[in-house]
Amino acid sequence: MPKLSIGVPVFNGQQFLPELLDSLLAQTFGDFEIVICDNASSDQTSGICCEYERRDSRIRYIRNSRNLGAIANFNRVFELSTAPLFKWAAHDDLHHTAYLETCVGLLERNPEVVLAHTATAFIGEKSEILQFDQETGSFFDPGTGRRYWPDIPSIGDHPVAISRFWQVLTRARWGTHMFGVVRREILQRTSLLPNFVGSDRAMLAELALLGRFRCANERLFLKRFHPNVSAALDLKELRGFLSTDGKRYSRRLRQIQAYFGAPIGKPIGIMSKLACLLLVAAHSAKITVQSLGQGDPRMAAHGYGWQGVLTAGERRKPHD
Repeated sequence: MPKLSIGVPVFNGQQFLPELLDSLLAQTFGDFEIVICDNASSDQTSGICCEYERRDSRIRYIRNSRNLGAIANFNRVFELSTAPLFKWAAHDDLHHTAYLETCVGLLERNPEVVLAHTATAFIGEKSEILQFDQETGSFFDPGTGRRYWPDIPSIGDHPVAISRFWQVLTRARWGTHMFGVVRREILQRTSLLPNFVGSDRAMLAELALLGRFRCANERLFLKRFHPNVSAALDLKELRGFLSTDGKRYSRRLRQIQAYFGAPIGKPIGIMSKLACLLLVAAHSAKITVQSLGQGDPRMAAHGYGWQGVLTAGERRKPHD
């Protein structure tokens, strides 16, 4: 059995998938399997996967009979994995050759750490690294005029579980830590990714109650922005991409339910669990007031304004 399973959920990923697979196969750490779960793609994804599977025995390719939606496919690729360590890899992201070695090393040297990651750099459609502005701490895309602020590397690295929970709740922007290397037995103790927009933060909040995150300072993880990236979709499009069941739901209510449920069954005391509930209630009330103050009650109902999620206004204009 390999030490690490890398799960690659993909749908119509022909443009970027080969580059991702090449970046994984070029890693200095090689004791892994790559499990590709194809969500019934209609482009050349299947042929690409079969070719890579033929070339490298560490790759397993599974094709779903129908499109399950992105969230279900992310969960499925974890369930199909076998190794004691696990990592999700989005088909359009890239990794420096030392990424896996760095993350696995962090976990091996620090038994209290449940998730290891590195700092993030942002790249464009052609894999060019976006300009980093030291003054603002943001990456600038000259092609679109947008600025992107990466997740703070220290999120989840506090020795106190409640503080880690609060960090994820209030400071996670993109949820990039979910693409780190995590201990499988720990991830199994969470609900994985529940079915709503922004569910990656809810899963990270559960993980934060189970142990510490550790993030190397080197920017070895490369998150790509391109015209079809999920973050560029409006809410209706994003819901259709993430889930195919077509059911209407309140994003805000599902967020709150997931965060309220995060402390259940976790190895923290009753007072710590109560503190988590109070933090969720206070933060939710604050965001609701802020959203209502913008003059659109629908924003509060759907969870716009939750930290780390672009607001409706921000989707329609460049970042300042």
